[in-house]
Amino acid sequence: MNIFFLILFVLVGAAGLFYQVDSGIFIGFGLIPWQLLKIKLNKKFVLISILISTVIGGGYFIYTKKWLITALFIFIQLYNYWGLLNAEHE
Repeated sequence: MNIFFLILFVLVGAAGLFYQVDSGIFIGFGLIPWQLLKIKLNKKFVLISILISTVIGGGYFIYTKKWLITALFIFIQLYNYWGLLNAEHE
């Protein structure tokens, strides 16, 4: 089920970028790293996904000058990073 959600969030994030829908970008790129954590992939891979998601989502929100959404998105990515630090796998 986690792989299904991962694919779903990738599609939602990509569609959000393509159609310029803020909620799609926020939800898609905000939850991709969390799903990778739940699948228990390598921590380096999850960290790279957090960085890429932050750059893509944060960059989009900064480009569109939506500062509140940018701050909330960065908070979500920090939560993903916190989850990575507390994960019990390698």
